[in-house]
Amino acid sequence: MRRRFRPVLLLVVAGLLAGHSLAWAAPPRSMRFHKQVAMDRQGFGIEAFRLLVPEKWRFQGGVTWDMQKFPPLATIAFKAASPDGRSLFEHFPHENFFWSQDPNLQMSYARTGTEIMAPVSAVDFLRNVFLPRHRKDIGDLKVLESAALPELARKTREIAEHQMALFHTISPFTFRFELASDAGHLRVQYRRQGRVIVEELTVAVTRMTAYLQGMYGPVTSVTWITQVNSFQAPAEEMAGRAPLFRVMLDSYLENPAWAEAGTRLAATVTREQLRHQQAVFDRMQQIRRSQQEVSDMIVKGYRQRSAAQDRIFDKYSEAVRGVDTYRDPVNDREIQLPTGMRNAWTDGSEYVFSDQSDFNPNVGSNKNWQRMERKR
Repeated sequence: MRRRFRPVLLLVVAGLLAGHSLAWAAPPRSMRFHKQVAMDRQGFGIEAFRLLVPEKWRFQGGVTWDMQKFPPLATIAFKAASPDGRSLFEHFPHENFFWSQDPNLQMSYARTGTEIMAPVSAVDFLRNVFLPRHRKDIGDLKVLESAALPELARKTREIAEHQMALFHTISPFTFRFELASDAGHLRVQYRRQGRVIVEELTVAVTRMTAYLQGMYGPVTSVTWITQVNSFQAPAEEMAGRAPLFRVMLDSYLENPAWAEAGTRLAATVTREQLRHQQAVFDRMQQIRRSQQEVSDMIVKGYRQRSAAQDRIFDKYSEAVRGVDTYRDPVNDREIQLPTGMRNAWTDGSEYVFSDQSDFNPNVGSNKNWQRMERKR
């Protein structure tokens, strides 16, 4: 039986470049956030990812598993919406595509629910595939900027290479393959329900080209996966919302231990061809109990991806150029915040940031706020 490799996890990406100028706007004097932790309760029972969400914003989503897939497929998808519903930060479910000139392979993958489509560039995917599918209710669409994101593509490939190497140690590949990554950014403006909306879209594309031996000779196939992030707001409000979106992007962190557990599961299921659902769940629990420490390299890779997100915000406000790293004394972890937030506090679950040097949230509060020191 020819083995199909279907990555379980997709690299969470959001990398944006500066471009079309909009009106400058100062960030709010203070910003309040709460810590949002998403647990994988259906699968491994551990944290999958976390991020900071603005106070009073509505968060929906998390991790879901499709146990009908082989190997089982995990998907991260979520939204964070402002109280008035006009501003939205969204992480879309990853999408799987397959392409080969061999019609038998196309038919085989189509039966599994994989969409058959020839690979396209990251920017072309956003423009010609994503927007027509996910923005059907808009009018007067204008593309304000499009650009490739080579730094984000490189980070995406590094993590993909690590996952593939781990997969290979458990279930060695019997064919030659090549990995490639692409990433791109699209800024668009459109009209929806009488409002002019500006939306920033980014996508990272991971491609695996496999060189197989078919019935009538060599066959080439491409499995490619896309991950899209976006944030949108009314055009006149985007400048003021940018610092909030920036904190959400910079604070997002996927748990590398969860990602590695998924890769181990995919490799183990593939190797042993575990067909029964109970056996799959038993294997997941075994992997969880025997989970080894994640390598320093992959942890660093996941943490550094936020660097690819920085530049887009430079066009919205000079006050949010770059990021500073703060230490959370309650949870003993680091938080990245936009430069200019000189005063940062936490009570362990919520966070308050301000550019006022004398700001103190303990005044008039019954909570125990502790100051977060900036890492020098």
